[in-house]
This record gives sequence, C-alpha cells and structure tokens, in this order.
Amino acid sequence: MPTRREFLEKMAGGTLAAAVACSLPQRHLLRASNRPRFASAIFGSQRTVTSLAGLRTTAVGCDTWVTLPDATADHSVLLAKNSDRPPMEAQVLVKFPRQRHAPGEVVKCTYIEIPQAAETYEHIGSKLWWAYGYEEGMNEYGVAIGNEAVFSKEPARWGDGLLGMDLLRLGLERGKTAYEAMRVMIDLLERYGQSGDCEHAGEWGHANYDNSYILADPREAWVFETAGRYWAAKRIERGVYSISNIYSIEQDWNEAHPRLVEHATEMGWTQSVKDFNFARDYGDYWRKDSKNPGNMQIRRNMTLSCLRRDFSHVTPASMMAISRSHLEGTIVAPRWTPPETFWPTPCMHDTPQSPYHSAASMVAHLRADMPALLRQVYWASFSNPCCNVFKPFYLHGPAVPASYAMGTSAYSEDSPWWWANRLKLLCDLNYRAVNPSVRRVFDQTEPWEMSRQQGVEAEALREVKAGRVSGGIALLQQFINENCERIGKEYRTLNQSLPETLAADDTDYLYTDYLKAWTSQRGVPLPLH
Repeated sequence: MPTRREFLEKMAGGTLAAAVACSLPQRHLLRASNRPRFASAIFGSQRTVTSLAGLRTTAVGCDTWVTLPDATADHSVLLAKNSDRPPMEAQVLVKFPRQRHAPGEVVKCTYIEIPQAAETYEHIGSKLWWAYGYEEGMNEYGVAIGNEAVFSKEPARWGDGLLGMDLLRLGLERGKTAYEAMRVMIDLLERYGQSGDCEHAGEWGHANYDNSYILADPREAWVFETAGRYWAAKRIERGVYSISNIYSIEQDWNEAHPRLVEHATEMGWTQSVKDFNFARDYGDYWRKDSKNPGNMQIRRNMTLSCLRRDFSHVTPASMMAISRSHLEGTIVAPRWTPPETFWPTPCMHDTPQSPYHSAASMVAHLRADMPALLRQVYWASFSNPCCNVFKPFYLHGPAVPASYAMGTSAYSEDSPWWWANRLKLLCDLNYRAVNPSVRRVFDQTEPWEMSRQQGVEAEALREVKAGRVSGGIALLQQFINENCERIGKEYRTLNQSLPETLAADDTDYLYTDYLKAWTSQRGVPLPLH
C-alpha cells in the first residue's frame, strides 16, 4: 500500500513541491515591478515564496471573536483572537507603562513617524518582533483589540503609511473606551492611510492588506472594517460576533466614512445607495481569478456557532477551547491530523499551500464590576494553542517576565516564544503520538491556574478595598511569577523528552521537506533525518 505522501505525490504527478507549484497560474508570480496587492493571508491571494525552492503558496490568517455580558457566565465581556503569521516569526509579549511625552515628540511606527500623544496608556500586546504594532492587545482601561487581514478593491500602497497593526497599538495607547480607541484609529487612518509590507524581509515574501478589527471594553464592542482610507463601523451591545479574513459589515453599520457609498458609486462597484453593500462592493473576492472566499467564511461560521452553542455560559476556558479548534466533528474536519488539514482552521497549522500558523493567542477578560487592578485579565499563549498553554497577566502594576519579549525569526533557546513554537513543530511531526503527551501536561496547568486565580483575586480584592493596592499588586505579581516558573519548567521538560517519543514512534508527517527547508535555515533543532 502506498503511504499518504506517495499517494498525494502520485496524484499530483510528482513531488509535493511540484504539486504546489503547478496549482497556481504563472501570472500570479510576484515580480518586483508588478507586485499584486494580494500578497498573503487569504486563499483569495497568490504569493511567491522564494525561500523554499520557489514554492508558490497562499496563506490565510487570524480569527477574532467576542461575547457580550448577556452571553457570558459572569456577565463580563470576552474578546479572543488567534493571530496567524509565518512559522518562523516570533510574536513576543510586551508590556509598557503609562507614559507622558514632551510637546513635539514623535513616535516611530513601522514605516513612518507621526506626532506622539501627550500621554500613552499602560498596555500589553502581542508584537511581531520586527514591527511597531500589535496583532492583539489590551490596555489599562480594559480596552482590547484584535485585527484581521481583509482584501479590498482599493489600490495597494507600500511603505508610506501605517500598518494595520500600528493602528491597533496606537488605539490601545490613546483610547479609554472601545469607541474612543476606534475614533483614534479612524483619525489616523484617514490622515496617514494604511500601507506597507506586513511581512519581514527575507521571510515568505510581500504582504499588503487592509484590516478588520473588533474593539471591546467591559461594556460594549465595535466592529471596525477598513478599505484603504475608507471604513465602516458597527456597534455590538449584546450577543456574540466574529470576524475572519472576509468583510462582515454589509448594510448594517452605525458609522462610516462620509464618502463610503459615493466613492463606491464613482468607481462602478455599486449601482446606487439602495444597492450598496460594503462587504460585497469593497471586498475583492469575486474576480474570476480570485480564490473562493468560503475558506474564510467557514472559520467565521465555526467560531460563531461555538459562541451560540455556549450562549449565556461562555467563559475564558470555553474561549480557549474555540482557539484550539481544527473543525473536529464537522464535515470539514481534518482527514488525518490538524497539521495536515486541507484548509484553514481557527487553530492554524502551516503547510506548503498555506504557510501561516497560529503564532499567538489572546483571551481578554473584561469585567466592569471590578476595581482597575482586577478589571482586565490578559490570557496569552505562544504559538499554536492546541500545543501550548494560556497564562494570565494583569495591568496597573504587575510585570511580565522580561524574557517574554525575546525572540526573532532565528531559533533561540532563551526565547519563551521559541520554546512554545518548537513544541508545536515536534507535535506536527507525529501529532497522534506527541500532542496527547503535551495536553496531559497543559490540561492540568490551565485548571490549576484558574483555580488559584479565584483565591488570589479574592485576596487581592480585599487588599484593594482596604486601601492597600500595593498589597494586591504584590499578590498578583507572585501569582504571575509562580505560573511562569511552572510553565517554564514544563516547556524545558517537554522539549527535552518529546524528541525521544518521536524516535520511538517515528515521524508521521506529510510535509517534512517543507519543514526541513525553513527550519534548517532558522537553526531549529528537530529530529529530522
């Protein structure tokens, strides 16, 4: 009997590399003089990867979902996101204090400088190691934001504006509510535009896209979707909502760019005000040579269906469970294992056809009835959440370990992000044999954290009510330190022991050539022979 690899290679008429290379038309190859706008992040876009023997690939990325107080068990707001990025790109966790800035000061964003605000708020964020902005984050007022790549008919710009990730961070730094943060982002979007390569030089290639966001605070959420400098926004006061790599707002916005409909009419994208539909008319998913946007809609439908299933009793733990989904139990479940799926899932594993993976995950727990110190909890996971563990962090004083901000696109034993990413790669090599060993460890750690969290927060609350805020901060800091110390030991143990498991069970992975190609370039120690 042929192996899975031999079968697929035979069906493709050659090697897996050839199968991927033959799957896209020649006209979609990137050229320096004629780069297409749609460079990555969705199946509707084509892109060349020159670092892996010329493989032409498509990438998809990110899901963000929110529950309002009527949908959660404790009447809080929960915002979650999986951030999908190139598999070698460290997405580190950083935290900055509230700061005052001198008149005339500027802030260096990824590609341009803009005037600095008089004051920026304390915040925590998941940061691409090379960029200014964040994929997801939360500030001291309980404002949390996650973004998605979306693709519009507006022309691309390269390097003379703000990345969508820059806008996200600037919103956290300058907004006290979800709405205020959104208005900050709108002002900056209209003034500077969104522009620039969203991937680091020397990695997969060029990526240029627009952005969709969910912004949440302890009382409400806003969906904010952009197309160049144009935008539409929708207020969410109850229930649940989800976004993926496809526009979600159609005709039901609360606020919009003043020329949103007029511009679409001038461009011939819609016939009249009555006919106008933002997602349909600004979205660029409908051309003959566009891929089917159903891949993105499937993920949005899945996260929404899970939220509706759990309606009225959603918790941080159930949001984490959604982040780990590979669409198991559905008609689009992986045929073999999650790392070998044929289409994107909320917990994304990279493949030659779709070389993005879930690089970091967030669950922001926003509680209006708590004092500032306890109002917001930021649960963070590095790399794919199905192979890793969430850890809670707090603002208004408690610190994040300095090592959590370490990491680049080269493997480092000193980087917690790389501890987690190597664990994910070891799982990929034989998911059936290795992932259960990982889950046996971390499925004990997360409940342990959550159980201890209740007692620590109750004690910290007593300290705050007694006027001893510093005592509450100390309790939370001790809690963070103990969690991170335990998890660090677990990562070291698993990274040492799992190669032995693989030696015993052998590698059972379809895309070993693809994996060897990029991990050898980045110095990742894996048992590949």
